[in-house]
Amino acid sequence: MSLRIAGVLRRLPVFAVALMSVAGAAQPITAEQKADVLKAVEDTITQRAFIPGVDFAKWNEFLDRHRAAIDAAADISAFATEVNRALREFGASHIRLQTPRAAQNRNRTTATGVGISARPAEEGLRVVSVAETGPAKGAGIAPGDVIVEVNGKKPTDPEELTSEEGKEIAIKVKNASGEVRDVVLKAASYSTVRKETLTWVDSETAVLRVFTFAAGYGRENIEALMKDAAKAKYLILDLRSNGGGSTNNLNHLASLLLPPDTVIGTFVSRRMADRFTTETGKPGLNPVEIAQWSTQKFKTQKRSIEPFSGKVAVLINRGTGSASEITAMALREQKGAILVGQSSAGAVLASVFGRLPHGFQIQYPVSDYVSAKGARLEKAPLVPDVVVEERPENGKDPALEKAVEAVKKQKSEPALPIAA
Repeated sequence: MSLRIAGVLRRLPVFAVALMSVAGAAQPITAEQKADVLKAVEDTITQRAFIPGVDFAKWNEFLDRHRAAIDAAADISAFATEVNRALREFGASHIRLQTPRAAQNRNRTTATGVGISARPAEEGLRVVSVAETGPAKGAGIAPGDVIVEVNGKKPTDPEELTSEEGKEIAIKVKNASGEVRDVVLKAASYSTVRKETLTWVDSETAVLRVFTFAAGYGRENIEALMKDAAKAKYLILDLRSNGGGSTNNLNHLASLLLPPDTVIGTFVSRRMADRFTTETGKPGLNPVEIAQWSTQKFKTQKRSIEPFSGKVAVLINRGTGSASEITAMALREQKGAILVGQSSAGAVLASVFGRLPHGFQIQYPVSDYVSAKGARLEKAPLVPDVVVEERPENGKDPALEKAVEAVKKQKSEPALPIAA
């Protein structure tokens, strides 16, 4: 499907990854180019973005608060950073301006940059994930670290980590123990693909690691792994630092773990909210109320192999976002799965990407999401049943060890799925 805004906007449907690794270049931007992009952003946000109860007509008010900094931005990266500060005034995930370079990299399996996916935090930028073959990995940077300084300044936006190939950025990194160290990273090309793996803890316990639901998600590989896992009594699904991806891939994995036609949840769109108002006379502002009213549910499908019949635990952390949070919650609600690790990102909206002038793209929400049992996950991180703050280190994985222990102790029968 396509939409046209300023003659160049095209809507690209995807349940978007909330937290992306970006790699833009420090290229100059003119006042005219800024005006073109901002006009298209305004049209998109005010006409097409949707979250129940959120007034996107306030965009110009938010923009005015940041106008001076946006006008002062001399290059593409700085401009995107300042616009994103204005967009964050909405207090929602999945709403973000991307530089032309980041837009080009979004669906590729290779990227250029330092290999860090991060999100804003109180002290700077919290590292969500690190590309296995990227420069940051080689420098010992790990998920959970906080970048407190980039080129001498406190960072507020992941765009500040962007750099051209071969160029360096100087950062200060704070680890979980509070130690701060100086690191110089040189941007380089690296692969963003990490193939899913199945390992065995013992003869009856398998661990399936899924790194993404976006580009690089391997359906055939996962089905082959799940065929092997079928003989296990217990499955640990590792979704740590999986920032999400497409609904199709989410449904694919969920359908290998839950029976066909199991309700996963409800995507609450503008059309659904409008129908709710028309048929009930109530304002369509509460996504949970709308989801309970609607019969239009997001459900699993019949796949080529039978869904896993054993008990499941799911590993999550602060980098577990979007489609991964939906998966974890569905398994908790519909299969009695135990969640182990750290609280998740709390970033769960369906979104699309729109093309803007001069190579920019904007990600914007088009639907809210409510789980099968009525939980809204946006800004409500999943809290694990077993909290484990320690990270894997020196060959030890405390969260995995706790997950194996917990799932084997689970004696109650899994919850009965909610069917349509």
